[in-house]
Formats: sequence, structure tokens, C-alpha cells
Amino acid sequence: MNNYVVVFGSNLPSKFGNSAKTLKKCVDELRSYSSIQSSMESNWYISSSIVDEREPKYVNVGIRLNTNLKPRDLLDYTSGLENKYGRKRERRWEPRTCDIDILLCDQLILPSKAHFEKWLKLDFSDQISLSPNELILPHPRLQERTFFLKPLDDLQPDWIHPFLGMKAKEMLDSLPLNELENIKKTKR
Repeated sequence: MNNYVVVFGSNLPSKFGNSAKTLKKCVDELRSYSSIQSSMESNWYISSSIVDEREPKYVNVGIRLNTNLKPRDLLDYTSGLENKYGRKRERRWEPRTCDIDILLCDQLILPSKAHFEKWLKLDFSDQISLSPNELILPHPRLQERTFFLKPLDDLQPDWIHPFLGMKAKEMLDSLPLNELENIKKTKR
């Protein structure tokens, strides 16, 4: 059985409703998927875009799930959900109706420690222009983003990053104050 944490995000409405309604439907669909044995939901959050604060605010929620799915199979399933809920991919980090990031699978580092480290150390300008063509776990930006760390801290506070050796709360506490002030709990 694999333990995953995934984070959903949206800052655009879809045919299913506003961002929160879209994510609620998408989360409910993931949680009812027959290959998911159990799941737990984090608090819901709202935050500004990391690229442009003038963009609509993002709604985010995390799900911890247990499944026999392999990481690539879960990625294929979540990519299908993104498409179903209106995700368009025209440019990196653009506003979106539905985004699902797989943050972690237990203590796995994929595809390799060296490949993970390369993406971990990528300059911000390269992060904007480059996109990996394979799943990288843990998510290489996990330790930099409050909208990943808050749900992770809600769901699995004792998880230790297999490369950095830090818990979610430690990574969260290491972020600048303005990052921490940029995210607020919201209602589902």
C-alpha cells in the first residue's frame, strides 16, 4: 500500500462552478475512485499566485490517500481528472481551473536522487521555462510553497522529507513571513 499526499489548486471557474465548487467535485471524485482505499482531507486554503499577485487567488486543498496504485498510474489518473475539470496547458504556471500535484509517495525519491537534486536546485527563471517530462517525487518545490506545506502539515505532520530531512512544519517555519501571511484558511 502506498501513502500519497496530493494538493489540488484552482483560480479560475469551470463549467462545474467557481474554483471551490470545481475542486470540491474533483476531490469527491478522487476520493470515490475504486483504487483509493482511504483518504483524509486537509483544511482548505486561499493564497495569491506565486507568479503574479494580480491573478485571481488560488483555492487549495490537500488529500492524503492510500492506494496500491504506482506513482505513474496515480499521475495518469490525476491528469485525466485535471482534463475533465477544464485544465488547459498553454504556458507554465498559468491560471487554471484544476491543478493536481502529487507531493509525495512515502519516502520515495523518483526518478533518482541525482535527477531530483537537479530539479531541486533549478534557478527560478529555469523553473518558469522548463517542465519535467517525468514524475519527480517528492515535488521539487514542496519546501518553498505554503500552499503545499500547509495541507501537508495538516495531513502528515510527522512525514520527513527523504532528501532534506525536515518535517513539513520545519519547512513551513523556514519560509519568509510574507509567504506565511499570504495564505489563509477558507471554508470548503
